[in-house]
Amino acid sequence: MKNIILIMTLLSMSAILYCCNIQQGIQEEEADWAPAVSTVDYSIHYDYMPPGGIKLKVNKLGYLPSVFNDRNQLHLSAAKQIGITPVKKVEDIWDVKEPIVKVENGPYYYIDELNYSFPYLVPEAERLLSDIGEAFIDTLNSRGGGAYRLKVTSLLRTPETVAGLRKTNKNATDSSAHLYGTTFDISYAQFICDSIVVPRTQEDLKNLLGEILYNFREQGRCYVKFEQKQACFHITTRPYNY
Repeated sequence: MKNIILIMTLLSMSAILYCCNIQQGIQEEEADWAPAVSTVDYSIHYDYMPPGGIKLKVNKLGYLPSVFNDRNQLHLSAAKQIGITPVKKVEDIWDVKEPIVKVENGPYYYIDELNYSFPYLVPEAERLLSDIGEAFIDTLNSRGGGAYRLKVTSLLRTPETVAGLRKTNKNATDSSAHLYGTTFDISYAQFICDSIVVPRTQEDLKNLLGEILYNFREQGRCYVKFEQKQACFHITTRPYNY
C-alpha cells in the first residue's frame, strides 16, 4: 500500500513539473513575440551636416518653384474639408474636440524648435508626414545610404501665432492652411544628420525630397508649395481614401 501511495505521489509531482515547464515555455514564446519598448532618443542628432558629400543618384524634376506651385486656395480648400475648426487662442488647443495628434520626434523626422506653431496635426496629416519621412529614408537607403531625417519647421498655427509671424515674414497670410492642423513645412535647406559615415549634399537631399513629394502629390495625397524665402516645402494634406 505504501508503495502505491509513493508511486502516486511521484506521478503527481511529475505531472506538476511537466505543466510548469509547458507554462514557462509558453511565457518565453510570448516574450519573444512581445513588442520591444523603444529606448531611442530621437531628439539626439548632429548639430551640422558634414561638409562635402558623396554624390547621390537623383531624378531631377526641373525648376522646383515651378514644379511645386499649388495655389494657397487649393491648400485652404483641402484644409477646410478635413481639418479642425481653427482655435482662436493658444490655450484653446488643449480643448479641441476634433481628432488631433501630437507630433513628436521619431525615426523619420525631427521637430524643429517651434516659435510660431505647435506640434499638432489631424491624423491624416500626421500619417502623411510619417509616410513621406519613411519613403525619404527608404529611397535614400536604396541608393547607397546616409543617416538623414527630415526637419519639420512648422505645423499647427493659431491667429495669434500667424499675427506674430507676419511681423517678421510679410509673405505670411492670415488665411493660412496651418490653422486647420492639416499643413506642415519641411525644410529643404537643412536635414537632420544622425551619422557622418555616408555624407550627402544638401542639394541632393533637397532634390530627393522633391522626388518623394512629387510622387505623393501625383497620388492625390497632398498639395505642395516650394517656399523660396522660408526655404521649405509647404505641404497640405488632401482628402484621401486609403
